[in-house]
Amino acid sequence: MKEIDDREWKIYVTKCTTGEWPVPPSFVSDKNNWLCRAIVGRVLYFIKDVEGALRVLSTIVNDVEPNLEDHPDQGMCEAEHFVLSLRDVADIIWKLTQNGDAALQYLDRAFAICRKFPYRFHTEARGDIWYRRLQVLAKSGRLEQAVADAEAMVKSEKQESHTPKPIIPDPLYDAVNPYIFYSLRFLAEEKHKEGKTAEACGLLAEAYEYFPLSEAGRRDVQKAKETEDVDAQYKAWAF
Repeated sequence: MKEIDDREWKIYVTKCTTGEWPVPPSFVSDKNNWLCRAIVGRVLYFIKDVEGALRVLSTIVNDVEPNLEDHPDQGMCEAEHFVLSLRDVADIIWKLTQNGDAALQYLDRAFAICRKFPYRFHTEARGDIWYRRLQVLAKSGRLEQAVADAEAMVKSEKQESHTPKPIIPDPLYDAVNPYIFYSLRFLAEEKHKEGKTAEACGLLAEAYEYFPLSEAGRRDVQKAKETEDVDAQYKAWAF
């Protein structure tokens, strides 16, 4: 990958620090810091500069090894920055090429880091990576494998959870498991596509037992459960 020169970098930084969602310049100023490049690349993708995003993120995903011992009290750790960068590269490749194997290379690398990193992330990256992997499998003609993988994940995680616990105990997260939640969500969506909406609603009801819910979220769950019409109930789960 050709190195990004100062002029090109300045153009990318300007895009990130101006506009509707400006990023503080201090977050993205150092071209030689891969964490800055990770932020710039993801911001570029967020603002739909796909070419720029892939250009910047490509300088990271093939050349960097995140420090898995890094877990600051404030802000995201190296592992999370790296996982999110892999996620966006996979998404770009999938949308541009529809090449499932190419996208899965990056998602599988991200998933391996999620499983290996022993601390919680600040985002939903763990479940999101797994969910995207299932979606790519399904959309690239491997639906049976995706369903089997999702079902196997639910079973294995119920036996032994791989979700890191918070350093400070928090009852809100006692039952949280993003792998189970996103697996059940995927399975519910597939059941709905098959016209089995009642089964889909049952899977979503179970899924939210593994999702961190605020008081408002618990009210939404109860409202969805009490909705008798299955089509209306399925829509009610989208909160």
